[in-house]
Amino acid sequence: MNDIKLGVQLFTLRDKCKDAEGFEETLKFLDDLGCNVVQISGIGDIHPEKVAELIDKYKMDVCVTHKPYERMKNDLDALIYEHNLINCKNIGIGAMPGNVHESAEGVTGFIVKCNEIAEKMKEQGKQLCYHNHALEFEVYDGLRTFERLIDEVPLLHFIPDTYWMQVGGVNPAEYMKKLKGRVEVCHFKDMRIVNNQQRFAECGTGNLDLDSCYQTCKEIGVKYIVIEQDLCYEKDVFDSVKIGFEGLKRIAERNK
Repeated sequence: MNDIKLGVQLFTLRDKCKDAEGFEETLKFLDDLGCNVVQISGIGDIHPEKVAELIDKYKMDVCVTHKPYERMKNDLDALIYEHNLINCKNIGIGAMPGNVHESAEGVTGFIVKCNEIAEKMKEQGKQLCYHNHALEFEVYDGLRTFERLIDEVPLLHFIPDTYWMQVGGVNPAEYMKKLKGRVEVCHFKDMRIVNNQQRFAECGTGNLDLDSCYQTCKEIGVKYIVIEQDLCYEKDVFDSVKIGFEGLKRIAERNK
């Protein structure tokens, strides 16, 4: 298969992307870093046409977004228009809304709505994607929520997150094999232990076996891997992203 494209989840850089000026500064930083793949998530209220203008200026490949679930339900046509502007097929849900994950009935309602949204997106050439945290590994009536999403929403694609899978109690490299053919974008998020507590770490500097995860990504047909780090702690976020992106490139190089 072709080499997996490597990029950055802009949620990590959200505090740098609060307005158009900061968004452009961030894209320039990534371009200088040699990164031309991004996921758009967590940026400020920037006009969609301006976002598209800057994405084009810096020749960025937008592999997926995270957008509000409410907009998918109530503003889908505008959402699809915005994704056409940036030439992005994949529209992602960052997490289940509210407290729907707290019961089997809540999960069922979410699944019903996801099927409706996925069908409508498919009709317009888009793809509904779901990004996991740890809550999808809760069990109701003997069933993990994650398995229900896999089995009961056939058009749903996934944005697996290595860190949250580990927190959820599964082996990310092994679990992702369940998603073969249904993942275009994977989040590489590393974990370190500090004072007996789990913490986010720059990609390649923590304890997760991301080499095995990379091999699984090749096996299941992943097209993009993006680094994500929810919190960067004592480092400037640009420094953390540089360390993490270089770490991702090293992982990719030794797992060709």
